[in-house]
Amino acid sequence: MSCGLPAPGPSEDFTVRTLTSAEVGVWYHVFSTYSHPGVTAHTFSEGWGSTRFAPIAQADGTPVHTYYVASTPEAVYMESVLHDLVLSPPGTFEVGQLRYFHLVTLQLPGPVQCVSFHTHDLPRLQQISRAQLIDSLPVCCPETRAWAQAAYLQRPSAQAISYGSRRNDAGRCLMLFKQRMPDPPFQVLKVEPLAIGPRRREVLALVRSLKLHEV
Repeated sequence: MSCGLPAPGPSEDFTVRTLTSAEVGVWYHVFSTYSHPGVTAHTFSEGWGSTRFAPIAQADGTPVHTYYVASTPEAVYMESVLHDLVLSPPGTFEVGQLRYFHLVTLQLPGPVQCVSFHTHDLPRLQQISRAQLIDSLPVCCPETRAWAQAAYLQRPSAQAISYGSRRNDAGRCLMLFKQRMPDPPFQVLKVEPLAIGPRRREVLALVRSLKLHEV
C-alpha cells in the first residue's frame, strides 16, 4: 500500500536550522520500562521500534541511535503515553500502565543543528506537505522514515530532525542523533514517575480533558 508520499531523491533541498536554548530552554522525554525493562533517562533507541522517523541507519548500515524529546510535558504525553489512543470517538486509557512510564526533564548542551520538517520548509522537498509527512497514518511510516533516512545521510552536519507534534500541534519535537551529539548529549535535570504525585495528576487531567475512558 502506498500513502502517496514520493520517495526522496539523492540530493533533496533539506533545510538545516540552528535551534538554541533561547527558543526552547528545557525539553521533555518519556521512557517506558514495559518493553525494555533496562531503559533509563539516558537510553537512546538503538534501532528498535517502528516510528514515523526511526529506525534509520548510518551509511555503513549500523543503527542511528535516536532519542525523542518534546517542548512541553503535554506534547510528550500525547506522543508517548497516549500515542496509540483514538481520540474520536474517545478511546480507553489503562491507568495502571502509568507504572511503566517516567518523565525526563533535560537541557541540551548548546545549539543543535536540525533538519527542519516544519511546514514552511517542506515545499522545497518535492512539494510534500505536513499532511503527508507528519499527519499521515501509522501505516505510512515506512514512507515517512525514508525521508528521515535521506535527511540523515544527505545532511552530515545535522544532529537532529525538528518538526511539529502530530498529536499536539502546539508542541515542538526533536529526534536526536546520538552519533552526532556531544558527549554527554544532554543534561538530565529531573526524572519523575508518572504513576504517582503531581505528574500522575497532570496526565490524568489531560486524559479527562480529552474525554478518554479510564479503566
